[in-house]
This record gives sequence, C-alpha cells and structure tokens, in this order.
Amino acid sequence: MAQARGLKKLPQYAFCNGCIDETFVRTGPLLVELGFGNGVALAEFAREHTGWNCLGVEVFQPGIGALINLCEAYALSNVRIVEGEGLTTLDSLPDESVDLLWVLFPDPWPKNRHRKRRLVTAEFGTLAATKLSPSGKLQIATDWQPYADEMHSVFERIPTLEGGIVEALLRRRTKYEERGLRLGHAVTEFEYRRT
Repeated sequence: MAQARGLKKLPQYAFCNGCIDETFVRTGPLLVELGFGNGVALAEFAREHTGWNCLGVEVFQPGIGALINLCEAYALSNVRIVEGEGLTTLDSLPDESVDLLWVLFPDPWPKNRHRKRRLVTAEFGTLAATKLSPSGKLQIATDWQPYADEMHSVFERIPTLEGGIVEALLRRRTKYEERGLRLGHAVTEFEYRRT
C-alpha cells in the first residue's frame, strides 16, 4: 500500500520536538495544522507558499503516509510531521512562534459522553493565543453546528484574540469537509487574529 511505503519515510520529515530553528532548513513564517487528515490541504499550502515552514500533526498513520507521498510527489522540503496529539505538540512549541494555526474539521465527538475528547476547549483557546505570533491567525472550520457554537463561545472569551465567522478560508477543501457537504451539513469557518 502506498501509504505504508510513505510512512517508512517519516524519519526524514520528523519534527525536532519543539525545536523550530533546528528542524527547518531556513527561517520563515510557520503554519501548523493540527489533525491534517490525508494532508492534501497542508501539502497544497506548502507547494503554493514555498517561503513558509509547515508543520503537520496527526495520529492517524495512513494520513501521515499519504502526506509524505504528497511531499515526495511535489518535492516539498518545507514540511515536517509529528505523529502525535495536537494539544501536546502545540504546547511544546515556543510562545509567539506560529503565524498560522489550522484546525480544519476536528472530530466533533457528537455524543455527550465523548465531548471531553474535543480538541477545541477553553484550554486549547488559551494555549493557541499564547502560541500565535503577534499578528498570527487561527483558522478553524467545522460542519457540526453544535461544535461551531461551542467554538464561538470559547474564542469570544479570549481577550487576546479577535475575529469570528468568515465566509470562506482560502485553502483546499479537506476530505472531511467534502464528506460533510455530501451529507448536507453547513460548514462554519472562523478566523481569529492575535491582538
């Protein structure tokens, strides 16, 4: 399987545990995507913005393999990958180091008993605000309206972030976004800036 072959190359895309300057071959603005799925949006961004450093975080191994295959196909040298949990990885990054933070279609965990597993919580919002650079942006999208309402509530309470719902983010659609649209779900997208 192609994803398994890609996964074998993970060491050459590995991120040095929070050491941004030691990981990327050159300085530049940093995009971090938490939960990149199959990596299409991240790879397309890296391909179109070669001056950016791009860090993807994912626990799903087939998705990691798929992103590595895209990096190979596009000859990308500006992508690094963490196989791990998003909140832990974000916490390991230096404060004010992230210029663009993506959380695109995180699992909504719709059942009440699973809500504690949601990524976007008050703890996440506070942490994200400290990791964004002074002009950094947080972009989030979901197709689950109750989660969108919760996200809005979380970010409205963080004084160092300003923004809200936007029409559409300039990025490639994700696999989960396409699925939600096929199911007839409305997509809600947010953008917040560090103030």
